[in-house]
Amino acid sequence: MESQVDLQTLLQARQGYLWKLGGGQETGSKWNRRWFVLRDNVLMYFQAPRDFLGFRDKPNGVVLLDEANIRPRDEKSARPFTFVLSHAGGESVVLAAESEKEMHEWMQAVRTSRMCVSDHAAAGMLEEARRDSAEADLENARAKRSDPEKELAQIEKELEEVQAEHRQLEAEKDSAEKQLKELMARFKLRKALLHWRHRKLTLSFRSLVTMVFRTRIEEAKRLKGDSERKIGMMGVEMQKIVADRLKAEAAKRKSDEMLSKELLLKKDGEMELRDAQRQLAADQERAEAAARRVAALQAQGAGATLGVREKDDVLRLMEEMHDLSAQTDKLTLSLKRRVGNSAAADAVAE
Repeated sequence: MESQVDLQTLLQARQGYLWKLGGGQETGSKWNRRWFVLRDNVLMYFQAPRDFLGFRDKPNGVVLLDEANIRPRDEKSARPFTFVLSHAGGESVVLAAESEKEMHEWMQAVRTSRMCVSDHAAAGMLEEARRDSAEADLENARAKRSDPEKELAQIEKELEEVQAEHRQLEAEKDSAEKQLKELMARFKLRKALLHWRHRKLTLSFRSLVTMVFRTRIEEAKRLKGDSERKIGMMGVEMQKIVADRLKAEAAKRKSDEMLSKELLLKKDGEMELRDAQRQLAADQERAEAAARRVAALQAQGAGATLGVREKDDVLRLMEEMHDLSAQTDKLTLSLKRRVGNSAAADAVAE
């Protein structure tokens, strides 16, 4: 089954880079790197792989393998791994691979391709004989290769070594994880111990401070209590002062209002006094005029000859004079009282 698979693989189209000697003969000197495609009995070559998109593309050149002979190039060449495709008509194509293995693979692929022979004596061979010859060459090539069982044993040995290394790494990983867990447990325990020691030291420090500075602390507390009591008393006094101040402000506002009223009353009294003085002056003038008139009448001796009407006028004038004198005295007394009350109010306000 393996030989049939390999044979089918070899019979498939082969592609790859090869070096081609220019000029179409073995005597050329310039090597060109081309992309070769082998299919059945045709070997085509292109400038690059991108130029080959299918078997319908036009190649740079074609080598027909009908009755072609393929052989390694024996003579020394400027390039190693060289082989020759030659025809009976004398035409030949010189090709070179990158390695010996690649050269043999290309030669084997050309030999197993359709209508391709390995020497001139096989030109008359039938198709079946050619296939048998290709299979024999394939068997020879397989025999030259290393034993697959040895390679498989070597691979299995390498696999076991890799597995042993993997197991060793797993063991080292488990050991590392175990050590990490132990370190984490130790770290947590140490952290708890440090926390406990810190708390204990804090309590001890507080107790020591309390013992050493107890007198000062008690004195400070006493001073603080005294200060708080003084502050409370000062607050009470301040409230009293504020209340007294509010009362004084209220009294001042009331005194200002009374003073304003007294000033208004004084102003009104002064105005009334001036009016009364004017009225009094007018009444005095009238009384004096009446007195002068009576005196004039008396001087003229007309007292006995006056009629009843004139006497009534004189009496009436005399009564008016007495009334005016009484009103004047009363008004003067009232004004004096008002002026005295205003002066007393001013003294109280001051």
